[in-house]
Amino acid sequence: MDIRERIINEAFGLFVKFGIKSVTMDQIASHLGISKRTLYENFREKNELLKEGIEHFRGIMLAEAMETINKSDNVIQSLYHIGKHGEEMRKRVNPLFFEDIRKYHPDIHSKISDRSRNKEYSIMLTLIRKGINDGVFKKGLNPEIVNEFWHEVMNIFMNEEIFPRNQYSQEDLFKNIIMPYFLGIATPKGQALIEQYFRNEVNL
Repeated sequence: MDIRERIINEAFGLFVKFGIKSVTMDQIASHLGISKRTLYENFREKNELLKEGIEHFRGIMLAEAMETINKSDNVIQSLYHIGKHGEEMRKRVNPLFFEDIRKYHPDIHSKISDRSRNKEYSIMLTLIRKGINDGVFKKGLNPEIVNEFWHEVMNIFMNEEIFPRNQYSQEDLFKNIIMPYFLGIATPKGQALIEQYFRNEVNL
């Protein structure tokens, strides 16, 4: 691992744990045991380091998701394992991380939210197409439309201003937002698979 990759890994870990605003470049250098000069030779500012960190870990998550898809027996199994992994990852992230991006890094927030990038990185689009081909999702669905809608659903799902987590549990939101949608686009075959993998998550 070269110095740039090490800086990205360690700094991003600090951002995720403590939030972005509270972590300074001095603290990053001290945590890594390197000089500030070395840090600034590799990254001119914290915003640049944050951008590269997000891209780096986005690539890792994409690769892990594709590996899950390739190893799964069907689309619903893929969705189940990817969802579980995503839930575990979110639990490790300080809510300040996302709040800081929204408040103090609008350029990054805009880039993350951009629909064209969602399409480019969309695991969901791959799963929708595969699900239709495999008879798990209904024929006649437009994968691009379903994909666009899915991302809007997830934006709402993750928005704590709409669904504050002290009022709505993750389980309640999953049961009332995610599951009805999947059941609606699934064939009988898909619905049976949903019951098989998600019966413990919701009362099906």
